[in-house]
Amino acid sequence: MNEQTPPSWVASYVEACNRHDSQAVVDMMSEDIQVVDTAFGGLFGGRKAVKALIDSMETNLSSDYVFTLGKVVESGDSYSFEWVLSGTHDRSNSHLGIPATGEKFECPGVTVGVRTNGLITENRDYWNLAGLLMQTGLMPLPG
Repeated sequence: MNEQTPPSWVASYVEACNRHDSQAVVDMMSEDIQVVDTAFGGLFGGRKAVKALIDSMETNLSSDYVFTLGKVVESGDSYSFEWVLSGTHDRSNSHLGIPATGEKFECPGVTVGVRTNGLITENRDYWNLAGLLMQTGLMPLPG
């Protein structure tokens, strides 16, 4: 998806996500990080809440999820990067009442944020929840 070499911090961030290493991910964030997941409408404030969010991906969505990095844009302290989240929907989410389906998925998204003094202070993820639900058989295809 991307032919350019991403900035080293972005590559490290995605590599930590792909190792499912939530501690390494939040270590790249400020103590008062603000993460917004637009698909779920959630605001997660602070490293502890963000770490729990990241950990929940493996326990409530997919044991084998990975991100493939796309185009990266940086301007001053602001950044954005495209990604595709793929994996197998092999984890159920009892909190949301969503059963595991065992279906493969590929979900494109984009992250927009701000880094201050080398740490991520704001992070917003935009992705298509309906697309994920349709691919995993949890929502009917249109038409």
